[in-house]
Amino acid sequence: MSSALSIGTELASVPFDQMVQKLLLAMVAAQDEANTSFIEGVEQLAGTTVEIKYKKATGTGEEERTISGNALAFGILPTLLQIQTGTIQIKMVITMQRSSQAEVSVKAKGGWLFYSASVDAKYSSKYSYSVEASSYIEIKVAPAPPPEPLMKAIEKIAQDAPPKIPAD
Repeated sequence: MSSALSIGTELASVPFDQMVQKLLLAMVAAQDEANTSFIEGVEQLAGTTVEIKYKKATGTGEEERTISGNALAFGILPTLLQIQTGTIQIKMVITMQRSSQAEVSVKAKGGWLFYSASVDAKYSSKYSYSVEASSYIEIKVAPAPPPEPLMKAIEKIAQDAPPKIPAD
């Protein structure tokens, strides 16, 4: 069998579909994890009270004041990351080498009463096979605006628990 045919057979047996599928599923899993992290961040901030302390000058000196409220009411949001593009690249190199070598030599000596012969035979066969493969995913991630329904929910939270600003 020729080396080209052997290499073709090897390439045909490579599960490219499974490799691409696993890389693609890794990208989808990363996006799902980013979404889950964003939702958990919103939930955590919804239960977080922010206090901002400052000093206000009065006629007799300074008075410490506090503005407090829900973190979401102050407009604090986690960053929603979204995979914008993805590139899946698979590189593979298959090389096969085969070499054979044979060597036979015969030596003979003769005389009146004695005859001797020696045969020296050598044979070597070399076969090497190597496969190099690499794959990688390149993704471009960018912040995305929160979905409109979520923003409406955050506005409702801000209305129900607005920051408490002390009166002058």
